Amino acid sequence: VIIMCLTGAMYPAMDLTAGEKERATMETILSSPVSRTHLVLGKFLLVLTASLVTAALSVTSMGVSSWLFQHFQDQTSGSAIHITIGLRAVLSVFLVALPLAVMFSAALLTIALFAKSYKEAQSYISPLMIVVIVPAIAAMLPGVELTPRLSLVPILNVSLLCKDLIAGTYHWNSIALIFLSTCLYGGAAIFIAVKMFHRESVLFRS
Repeated sequence: VIIMCLTGAMYPAMDLTAGEKERATMETILSSPVSRTHLVLGKFLLVLTASLVTAALSVTSMGVSSWLFQHFQDQTSGSAIHITIGLRAVLSVFLVALPLAVMFSAALLTIALFAKSYKEAQSYISPLMIVVIVPAIAAMLPGVELTPRLSLVPILNVSLLCKDLIAGTYHWNSIALIFLSTCLYGGAAIFIAVKMFHRESVLFRS
């Protein structure tokens, strides 16, 4: 789900920044009677929508696959494997992924804005995949459990929380701390994106 949030936002973010520079349409958009802040927020909302749709499809697929697996297992006599992901867990995972999608969307817009072409944007964003995958996979390692300190580590905290939610464990204090901290990171990412769109040296970097 975390990786889907990132990949869903990646290509729209690159197209709305470096892609427009390459097509020479960025100047036309900037000359329109729209404030720079509204412009970047409009781009951000489009990227966020793509990220959330991708995440929603991923979570829905996870729930449907779990239901089908359990359905076929119930029809097989002597089966000892039971995997059930209920609607509550699916919705909880999606809600936890919301602020993470906000952070990814704003961060991708900011990074891609520094590129002069679509290919250059891809080279800038590719290392971000490693930065996201490593903590997401680290949550699956044995012995790595959710603690108050890890609740403040971006990406890793959401991955650990999703693991607990799917297992049916709800630590409300950790959930609140992770949700609030991720919202804070997302808000900071939006602030930086808006600031970068106000800098001509970034928009028209040669």
